[in-house]
Amino acid sequence: MKTIIKIVVSLFLLVAMFNAGRAAFNNYSFEDAVHESLLFDPNASDQEVTESIMKLAKDYDVPLETDGIQIRSRGQDLVVLMSYTQKVVLVPGILERDWTFEPTTSTRLLGKGGLRRK
Repeated sequence: MKTIIKIVVSLFLLVAMFNAGRAAFNNYSFEDAVHESLLFDPNASDQEVTESIMKLAKDYDVPLETDGIQIRSRGQDLVVLMSYTQKVVLVPGILERDWTFEPTTSTRLLGKGGLRRK
């Protein structure tokens, strides 16, 4: 009986860690894709950056709203702060949690003193 309980608890933990890892990996992949989009078009306007991020959010199934995106310029750096809450099912039918992810990315603006279009 102890062995069965240990196996059940181990499976419970294994499934929970796998699903948590999947959610974290998806968040990291989304953050990386946003960073790449900034690298390839650093002079995009704030509206274009927001549209690009929303398209990527849809592609990565990230429940991001436009009010969860902040775009700032700090010297020659363009900084994008994002925040969204996603329901993560750790163990199907048993355990699920709302997790708030806050991906952040930045890129250095080169040329003309780091100026970009608004």
